[in-house]
Amino acid sequence: MFQRFSIRLRDDAHHRVQRAFRIRGIVNIIRLSEEIRLSNLTENIAREDIEDLVLRIAQLYGAPIEFDDDARTALDLPSDFGQDNRNDLEKMLDSRTCGDIPSDLLQVARE
Repeated sequence: MFQRFSIRLRDDAHHRVQRAFRIRGIVNIIRLSEEIRLSNLTENIAREDIEDLVLRIAQLYGAPIEFDDDARTALDLPSDFGQDNRNDLEKMLDSRTCGDIPSDLLQVARE
C-alpha cells in the first residue's frame, strides 16, 4: 500500500536525517524513526513506515546507515540473546525436512 506522509512529517524526517548525518556522520534508522514517530503522534503512522521513509532519505543524501543494537535478532547474534527470538515461520521450518534432503543442510551452522 502506498503510504502518504504529510509535508510536516517529511520535512521533519529530512531535517533529522541531515542533522544526524552532519553531527554523527551516520544515520541510525530505527532510533531516528522512533523520534520522528513520537514527535508526530497525531498522524498515527507506524514506525516501520517511517523507517522506510528515513532509509530513502538517507540514501538520497548518501549517508551511511546503522540500526540499533536492539534490532539484532537471535538468529544473527545468538550469544547476545538468551531467548529464542525467531518468528513462528522460522520455528516451523526448523521442525520440517524437505523430502530426502537432510535437515542440517537447510540450516545455517551456528557456532
